[in-house]
Amino acid sequence: MLGKTAERSMTLYELLGRMQPRAQQDVFHLADFWSVLEKRGFGPMLALPSFIACTPIGAIPGVPSITGVTILLISLQILLGQRHPWLPEKVMELQCDADQLRSTVEKAKPYAVRIDRFLVPRCFFMRQTVFRSLIALNCMLCGAVMMPLELIPFMGLIPAFAVLIMAIGMATDDGAVALVGVSVSLLGFVLGFEQLSGILS
Repeated sequence: MLGKTAERSMTLYELLGRMQPRAQQDVFHLADFWSVLEKRGFGPMLALPSFIACTPIGAIPGVPSITGVTILLISLQILLGQRHPWLPEKVMELQCDADQLRSTVEKAKPYAVRIDRFLVPRCFFMRQTVFRSLIALNCMLCGAVMMPLELIPFMGLIPAFAVLIMAIGMATDDGAVALVGVSVSLLGFVLGFEQLSGILS
C-alpha cells in the first residue's frame, strides 16, 4: 500500500514557507528540512528537490543530478509502499546557498497566493492506488532523465517542473493539477529523448 499523503491539504504558500531557510541560516542542507517535510507526506518531500532544480541554484553543475536522484529514490519508495522514505547520507548532505534559496522563495510567495485561489481538493480518484502509482512512476522517470539531461542546458528544467507540479497537486490534494504535471512530464520525455538522441547520433 502506498504511503499517505499529507494529513490535510496544504496551500502552496504554506509549502513554500516550509522550504524557506531560517533567517540566521547561511547554508541550506536537505537534512535540515527532511523531518519537517516528511510529516506532511510525499508531496512536500518531492516538491523540495524539484523546486531547487527549478531555481537558479539548479544551474550549478551537479545539482540537477543530485536532485534527480533524490526525486527518483523518493518516488521509487512511494511505489514500494514505504511510509518513511530513506535517502543516502550523500543526498541528505545536499547543500546550497541559503540566501539565494530564501530570496527565491520570497519572490515566489506573492505568486503562490494568487495560484492558491485555484488550488482546491478535487479529482479524488487520484488517491486510488493505480493513479498514485502513475504519478509516482512519472516522478521517478523524471528524476532519472534529469541526470543525462544535465548535459543539455536548461533541458533538465522540464522534468523538474513536471515533478514540482505533480508534487503541488499531491500536497494540496488537487488531482487536476497532478494530472497537468503528468502531461508536462510526458512532453518532457519526448523533448528530452529527442535532444539526447541528437547528441548520441
